[in-house]
Amino acid sequence: MTTAAELVRSAATRVRGLQLVALAVLVVFPLVVTGSLPVFVAITIGIYLLVAIALNFLMGVGGQVSLGHGALVGVGAYVTGILTVQQGWSFWAAGAAAAAVTGVVGLLMGVPSFRLSKWYFALITLFFALVVEGLIGELGGLTGGYAGLIGIPMPSIGDLVFTGQELYWLVLALNLVVFVAINNIVRTRFGRALVAVRDGGEAAPASGISVRTVKLKAFVLSAVIAGIAGALFAAQQAVLTPTLFNIDFSIFFLVVVVLGGAGRRWGPVVGTLVFFALPELLQSLAEWRLLIYGIGLLVLMVFAPHGLIGLLEDATSRLRRRAAPARTRPAEVTDRTPEPPRTPDHTAAALRVHGVRKAFGGVQALDGVSVDVPAGAVTAIVGSNGSGKTTLLNAVSGFYRVDEGTIELDGLALTGHPPERIARMGVGRTFQTPKLLSGLSVLDNVLLGAHSDGHATLPEMGMALPRSRSEEQAWRGRAMHLLEFVGLADQAAAQADELPHGHLRLLEIARALLAEPRLLLLDEPAAGLALSELDLLMRVVDEAVRDRNVTVVIVEHHLEVVRRIARTAFVFDRGKVLAAGSTADVLDDASVADAYMGKRR
Repeated sequence: MTTAAELVRSAATRVRGLQLVALAVLVVFPLVVTGSLPVFVAITIGIYLLVAIALNFLMGVGGQVSLGHGALVGVGAYVTGILTVQQGWSFWAAGAAAAAVTGVVGLLMGVPSFRLSKWYFALITLFFALVVEGLIGELGGLTGGYAGLIGIPMPSIGDLVFTGQELYWLVLALNLVVFVAINNIVRTRFGRALVAVRDGGEAAPASGISVRTVKLKAFVLSAVIAGIAGALFAAQQAVLTPTLFNIDFSIFFLVVVVLGGAGRRWGPVVGTLVFFALPELLQSLAEWRLLIYGIGLLVLMVFAPHGLIGLLEDATSRLRRRAAPARTRPAEVTDRTPEPPRTPDHTAAALRVHGVRKAFGGVQALDGVSVDVPAGAVTAIVGSNGSGKTTLLNAVSGFYRVDEGTIELDGLALTGHPPERIARMGVGRTFQTPKLLSGLSVLDNVLLGAHSDGHATLPEMGMALPRSRSEEQAWRGRAMHLLEFVGLADQAAAQADELPHGHLRLLEIARALLAEPRLLLLDEPAAGLALSELDLLMRVVDEAVRDRNVTVVIVEHHLEVVRRIARTAFVFDRGKVLAAGSTADVLDDASVADAYMGKRR
């Protein structure tokens, strides 16, 4: 009897076979069709697909909605046309310039807009799309205006001119290269960072990820690809007019990505093929086209939020989960040579907080707090709700800027630095509500913690060069060791949102430990855990201190956990330190019991 797992493997083999057959068909397509029109249409589809892949990377993977990619294609096309027609440049040089110019345009738009919300970015790209058509028309002396820029040459190498077949193969080759490169990047630390940025929240900066930098790099790369598509478009069209790059053109690519499935690998391919014929069908309704696009986009988002590919992949995923619900992806256990353990100095303060104040309106959350945390031990912070415990962790990790006071880690000032910088300085943390990425696997969530440890560049990631591959292999080995350490190795391939609450807390600790922090901040890690999970949590914290030389600060209401694992403790009350000392002495102090536990003696 054939098992479900065997059916899945068989289906995967058939899919790979179909992909090879499809590639062979695409290669021989211009040799078997008659007439030039089918090849011309196929080239157009290929050029549009390049733009859709670029936008899917930015919007589907990174969550940044761009309404200006059609205009970026126009910039690339006109740069190519102007340089070849008016300056006599070769297509290849002009195409390279087009890619560079669109990259710079993306940089200039991204720098100011990514300091604000993603909707400001969407509005800026919309404004850009609305301006480009009119600007091209007004600069007639340079662009040819509405009369058109005429006579753009085809690419050529020596006597070989890239006409129909040759241009088709060039476009096909570029699509393959871009498709593979983008999917390689998505599977690396940059791809994981982009997903973290898309999902928002504190996971990205807590893992040392600069949200603005990741957004900017993604947009510039996406803009460069759109510029290359524009160069090809100019060569194919031979004549450019401003109306080719109106707002409809940009909306077209947005709908293509949503239709195929934003963020899905094959989404741009399906969306482009399905949607390519729609403008032709809507020619008789030209004045209503934008409205029809908008209504269609809303319908898609409501009834098929993951697009056509998403519907298919969701069904396949359900089949895989039924086939092997607890299977883990194979672990690559190659690890880097471990660093010699540091010998903690239990007399020095690994973390020093002095005179810190933080107010929210008229509420003084921290009122002159001073805390010295010894290195290489667990220090607990206890207190009633609203006493300032989590506020202090947020101040130490950079999520809150303090009003007064200083915070130092081994003599290095943390005060005033953003959270991603503080994470890179050696501060890891967890949160009251686990901040994990539901769209990633358990293993990939842990791998997010290695972001700051990477050195491979985007081109290296895209081409899967040795440095990029070796980094990923080493991180996966270390991540699997950490999953074994917290008891989640058998769930490595599961989606994070499939785990129970207690496992999510352990997973967040594993992610923080992958970055090899010197200081680990745990915010109520025992909340909601079963007794067996509490024992595992205490073992993990104890071994992290003993074997990994980590200083731990834990905010916790579960006093039995505090007694068992913490060496020293601080009691907070209304933003001030009420008591400090050894854990036993502090928790047995009568004044602490009165203020915190509500006991009367």
